[in-house]
Amino acid sequence: MSQDKHIINGAKIDWHCMGKFNFTAGFSPTKAESAIANYAAFLAPVILYFALWRTLDWSVLQYVVASFLALDMVGGVLTNSLGSMKRFLHTNQTLELNFLGTLVGSKFLFPAIHFQIFAVPLCFDVSWSYAFFWYGLMMLSVVLIHCLPQYIHRPVALLIVMFSIMLSQLVFVGPPGLEWLASIYIIKLVLSHGVREEPYRPNVEAS
Repeated sequence: MSQDKHIINGAKIDWHCMGKFNFTAGFSPTKAESAIANYAAFLAPVILYFALWRTLDWSVLQYVVASFLALDMVGGVLTNSLGSMKRFLHTNQTLELNFLGTLVGSKFLFPAIHFQIFAVPLCFDVSWSYAFFWYGLMMLSVVLIHCLPQYIHRPVALLIVMFSIMLSQLVFVGPPGLEWLASIYIIKLVLSHGVREEPYRPNVEAS
């Protein structure tokens, strides 16, 4: 096999990006990866509504914003963790990309434009310090990850994620119904987008 395609311990790894860039799934996603990227996240607002949100006294705008945030954060974690997206995010291959593809592939600019966390104090009863703290922690964590040797990226990112889960219950706590948001925000951009993982493939590629 070529340098970009090999099998280690029975696992097929393929770094080669072929075809056209897909915003939600990277390069050459399988049918399963496409389904996860495009549909799985829609379960989040549905589950949250019936399990929690319908008991809250929210306006229509708040339901819309909360649903968007759930879709964006959960969908982002899933999309950025796909093998088809990892092969793009951490490739050494020279690719012809449009503006959107270049943006998604940026280690620092892509996390930096994630101002969605500021929609929380804008639409819910929580202070602006909530958004500034979690945005600042996210960006500092992204910079830290990329300053460290690659072999410790994953454990350090997981350490940050665990601390964020603990902190989100103690300081800069989200409004009722969105207490989980800050931790998933960190998972999406620090762990899922920032940490290199091998792009494992099925033995027979799905179209």
